[in-house]
Amino acid sequence: MHTVEKHTGYTLYPLGMYITEELICVIPLFFRKIHGVKVVFSPPPQTGIPYLGYVLSSRLDGMKQSKRGQRMYEIGELFAEEINRLGANYVSILLTPSFTDIRPFKWHGFMIDPLYTFVIDLQKPLEDILKEFNVSKRKIIKKNESSDMQLVEDKDVSLLFDLSVQRYDEQGLKFPVTSKAYIEELQRLYPDQVKVYYIKDKDGNTLGAVMTTEHRRVTLWIGSVKPDTKAPVNEFLYWEFIKKSKAENYELLELGGADIPRLCAFKSQFNPTIETNYRIFKKDMVGKMAEWTYLNVCKKSKF
Repeated sequence: MHTVEKHTGYTLYPLGMYITEELICVIPLFFRKIHGVKVVFSPPPQTGIPYLGYVLSSRLDGMKQSKRGQRMYEIGELFAEEINRLGANYVSILLTPSFTDIRPFKWHGFMIDPLYTFVIDLQKPLEDILKEFNVSKRKIIKKNESSDMQLVEDKDVSLLFDLSVQRYDEQGLKFPVTSKAYIEELQRLYPDQVKVYYIKDKDGNTLGAVMTTEHRRVTLWIGSVKPDTKAPVNEFLYWEFIKKSKAENYELLELGGADIPRLCAFKSQFNPTIETNYRIFKKDMVGKMAEWTYLNVCKKSKF
């Protein structure tokens, strides 16, 4: 969290919520005042983090629904009070897929936006996973078995970052990660959870690159970059990570892309499951104007 704070210019505001003397949840909020607009995010923009949100006490899991419902309502109430105290004009919280009871936030005036990602269940046998792929993808994967492509782990993020920036630049967009130094620091601090892989041909040329997060599940996080090549790099990448992640006893491989039409059509050919998480948000008139400016000017700017 302090790395995110350091590289984004937001102030980390860890919020713990207590009922009497019991800590029932924690959420890392990030606060910033931009041109007079007070904003609260979890996580902030330009971090590449897909979701963050609340960490709930395990005691909630053992409660009966009546008691748990009461506690969840109090969480929503306390959160709304704190947001009002901060005077935030714009609030956006991306919850984890495991956080599904969003009623308390709806009851306290927050709007709800469902978001989607693709995941592959790795608890099935490899043969069954492959059988569920589109026929054309199965043929490509079979053909790839005799190819010279290799998946190589590397510590250097420079090429991954540069290729990603180039890819976005070609589309007239700004790469949605704050800096190369940011992801280098994440990799240095969490070498077992944040990793970089390159796909190489027999001559050592880079055909693709991806940064993953590997904690409880494997997520294809930043990149999946495919420079100009006729090789079926993405098919190779997905199948290699399915085999690798399953061998390392992960239960899920997250592909992402379910919210983006141009990616959805391709990734759905691997027969992934759709997983839902939620964004809770609130904005006053000032916040609405700031959001419009960000989406229509800042986010599309290459500068």
